[in-house]
Amino acid sequence: MSHQSIDVVVVGAGFSGLYAVHRFRNLQGLSVQAFDAGAGPGGVWHWNRYPGARCDFESIFYSYSFDEDLQREWRWSERFAAQPEILSYLEHVCDRFDLRRSFRFNTRVTSAVWNEETARWIVRTDDGAVTEARYFINAAGSFSVVKRSDFPGQEDFRGTVLHTRDWPAAGVDLTGKRVAVIGTGSTGIQVIQAIAKGVASLTVFQRTANFACPLGNRPMTDEEFEQVVADYPRLRDESRASLAGAAYPRAQRSALWDTPEERRRVYDEYYDGGGFRMLTSTYFDLIYNLEANKTAQDYIRERIRERVNDPETAELLSPNNHPYGVKRATFESGYYETFNLPHVRLVDARATPIERITSTGLATTAEEFEFDVIVLATGYDVGAAALMQMGVVGRDGLTLDKRWSNGQRAYLGTATYGFPNLFHINGPQGPAALFNNPIAIEDSVDFVSALIAQADGNAVRAVEVTEAAEERYDQLVREVANATLFPTAPTWYMGDNISEKPRSPLSLFTGAPLFRAITAEAEARGFSGFSFDGEQRPIPSLVRLDGAAAFLLAGMMNMGQKPLEEASLQEARAAMDSFALMQLPVPTGVAITEVEYSGAGGPRTARLYRPPVGDGPLPVIVFIHGGGWIGGSLDAFHEPSATLAARTGALVVSPDYRLAPEHPFPAATDDTFEALQWVADHIQEYGGDPTRLAVGGESAGGNLAAVAALRARNEGGPQLSAQILITPITDPLADNASRREFAHGPIISVELGKRMSSLYAADPRDLQSPLVAPAKASNFDGLPPTLVITMEIDPLRDEGEDYARALQAAGIRTVLRRFDGLFHTAYSFSAPIPKVAEIQSAIADFLVPIFTEAESTVTVR
Repeated sequence: MSHQSIDVVVVGAGFSGLYAVHRFRNLQGLSVQAFDAGAGPGGVWHWNRYPGARCDFESIFYSYSFDEDLQREWRWSERFAAQPEILSYLEHVCDRFDLRRSFRFNTRVTSAVWNEETARWIVRTDDGAVTEARYFINAAGSFSVVKRSDFPGQEDFRGTVLHTRDWPAAGVDLTGKRVAVIGTGSTGIQVIQAIAKGVASLTVFQRTANFACPLGNRPMTDEEFEQVVADYPRLRDESRASLAGAAYPRAQRSALWDTPEERRRVYDEYYDGGGFRMLTSTYFDLIYNLEANKTAQDYIRERIRERVNDPETAELLSPNNHPYGVKRATFESGYYETFNLPHVRLVDARATPIERITSTGLATTAEEFEFDVIVLATGYDVGAAALMQMGVVGRDGLTLDKRWSNGQRAYLGTATYGFPNLFHINGPQGPAALFNNPIAIEDSVDFVSALIAQADGNAVRAVEVTEAAEERYDQLVREVANATLFPTAPTWYMGDNISEKPRSPLSLFTGAPLFRAITAEAEARGFSGFSFDGEQRPIPSLVRLDGAAAFLLAGMMNMGQKPLEEASLQEARAAMDSFALMQLPVPTGVAITEVEYSGAGGPRTARLYRPPVGDGPLPVIVFIHGGGWIGGSLDAFHEPSATLAARTGALVVSPDYRLAPEHPFPAATDDTFEALQWVADHIQEYGGDPTRLAVGGESAGGNLAAVAALRARNEGGPQLSAQILITPITDPLADNASRREFAHGPIISVELGKRMSSLYAADPRDLQSPLVAPAKASNFDGLPPTLVITMEIDPLRDEGEDYARALQAAGIRTVLRRFDGLFHTAYSFSAPIPKVAEIQSAIADFLVPIFTEAESTVTVR
């Protein structure tokens, strides 16, 4: 029995394993031993030799990017490469980088046990060898283990049963055979359209119809290939910044914004565009808005009916029990026309389920069939099923089965608590469901490589994800899934195709950009979320985000929305105004009118929101919109103002004010204070009670509200009942922990805040004034009761909370509420972030008793 001691064991010889060996051995200088059960390299492309096997990402994207020469020298023959060409490519990579010498093929890992004393993995293989390694790398892939057959009687069948993954390398002659295909997912569709014309008869047993769009495959011309090679740097950068990890056009609109005719033009373009464009390039809300998704469903069903001659067959092929895209998008090349052939029959295996395989064929609840060949295209146990078959035992005898009893969990798709120095490549809960795998794999290997380098550079024996980080990341994955339509249908994305598997999302459904931002933040912060010999690093801020907030942020990134600090003034203003598109409808019954108030800057508009309550004088809230003093508008805060009125029963007044840099300080504070004075003097005419008057605002609006309260105290009124400060700017020059931790956002950055402040306070000396920085007021005596609301993931968090504490220290009745998992401006996104309702409730809970108390006092007098 052989025994060796090395740095790294890698299991798998597909895209993951090959690049892992190259990275760790050739580039990092570590000693590596790799294993694969196959006879050679290729991974899933070594095993999946069934007719029609083909990638549904374009070859130019479904390939490595780590070596420029490799990109130039490999000439793809088709737009979407078939299995033999992909396998040849991976064999070429294996030989070009001299990887075979690190592999033992035809070898299975039978156990991998962590030795706490030596901080090494003891790996045993079926050839009797033992390998000790500091690091164990799971590169076995997500599609290595087939789903067991649901059908009894297979051993009785006198013909041939083939699972698509176990197709003989020499092929199978199906000419003149009576063939059954069970399954109509991606694999089943490929097999059916490939074999249909050559068999005597083909019977397709369909349990679930799928939304399949044309693949659009064709030969790649020399001119196209040369153009791609010349443009590869841009294409790769754009791919990594795009939703699916491929340089597809970005969806910029909701399906519900367009007319039916406009939608038809969009869908026509991308239905025939090939690849994932129908899902990723049409409309941004298809995977989370059911009404938007229905427009795509209807379109694809219409196209199916156009292509299938028999109306009953067309109806069976038209999905009606799940939204488009929540099962993996499938692609076809003449699939629907296959059912126009006289010898092809479609059987509804949902209405008449298969009961068993017989000696001569199949029996359903309605009929018996005779076949020569049965093809099982029934799918895979997706995720880390292969790793779970390797007898992996972590610290203190913990098995993967036990650790994953409630679902497979891997922090960043990379590490599992209780299994030190074991790293997954593109593993469970990674981005794979919505991220072109070869690029995702490169990112994953590079991340693990840097993590190992960090550990080795500091003589660390054991690296492990912390239990808290794994737990929070698992929650994030689940929360993000719940913000989408993915959980609304049974799908392998949720583990539903394996009966004994707990229902849990197997991927982070954000797309590539946000996932890459999360891992980049983790790495930049010294691999936050990991423990190095027991020294724990904090959880990354992006992992701490509420799942709905994270999904919204991902959507902005997927659309390619420019960060505000990179935007021009007009672009920034347009972006802030677009926030209105992410708000719920105005509550029913709120009456809205516009009035005019005047001040030193001339007449300005104010919008009044009257709630659907009684006729008596109502309490009043002057609510000032945010926008960093340079943007924002009445329209951008239309729904928040209306909802505030409905929630509090108050008359809400939203004043327009002059913006910088055209009108720098003190224009905005003069306008908003004049609006407050106008309300005190005139609001009775509109049914308001000036003796119950509050001022509030969000962000820069919170700043202006705090300044208005100071001015009201200092300048003789009006008398305020309360102030509500939502993520307020209280000191543009503050230096605190939240500004350092969240310096780069999300949404706003410290740099953006500095730019906004400099545009507002043209004279830097004004930044010291309490009328720009209310935290610098000499005292806070006489200010009204205050509610300060902050967001956890916000560079302005600490200055808002410091302001609240300063008010409390001055004896002001002050309530401080921090909302965990939310970022700055979250208050503007009531539609995609349900937690905004909690902010609205907090405001009402604070204000209503104050207004009631003030009303009682007035009544007693």
